[in-house]
Amino acid sequence: MKVAGARTSVSAILIDDTGARTIATYSDKKLLAAVPENADALVADAQGVLVDNRRPVFVAPIVAAARKRGLPVVLDADKAAKLDDPLFAAATHVIFSGESLRGTTGCDGLVQGFDVARGKLTQFVAVTDGPNGGLWCDGGEVKTYPAFRIETVDTLGSGDIFHGASALALIEGKDLPSALRFASAAAAVKSMRFGGSASAPTRDEVEKFLSERAW
Repeated sequence: MKVAGARTSVSAILIDDTGARTIATYSDKKLLAAVPENADALVADAQGVLVDNRRPVFVAPIVAAARKRGLPVVLDADKAAKLDDPLFAAATHVIFSGESLRGTTGCDGLVQGFDVARGKLTQFVAVTDGPNGGLWCDGGEVKTYPAFRIETVDTLGSGDIFHGASALALIEGKDLPSALRFASAAAAVKSMRFGGSASAPTRDEVEKFLSERAW
């Protein structure tokens, strides 16, 4: 959709020789006030919804419309926020980046921060920590998941692909460990080659990777 009088967002992306990336973004504040014209129509044919929390005013009506239909809603908690943020409560699955979890909870340690987050959120909660794997909890005990060992070329977009693959796996009915393994594989395949969304893996590439790698 177009926002009258607003400027298009622009990002500068720097990638070092280890594949790690730094992003500097300009985003017009007018975009933060944008709302969807018809949230119900946007989810009418959906089987699930993936959103992030960088445009909360825009995505909140979409999340509400999805929950009204009983759809799974995966929240990419990519930006630090307060744990009483309504988006956290509205989503069925909340997946933090390590940086966002630390900023949200004020805890330097990933395990400590995760304990704080899961103490406030009662649904599925996970955190990604790049090559270190991550943590997840579905209301019970905290569990870990590993990362695939790869030669990293470019991590730009890898987190987005992890979240997208997680949402797909959950919509398809995979159990939680399998969904996280599928998502980790998708992110790993992406990280082994250069480029943003243009280098996102296909389903066949992810399945082939999984068939050749143990977790």
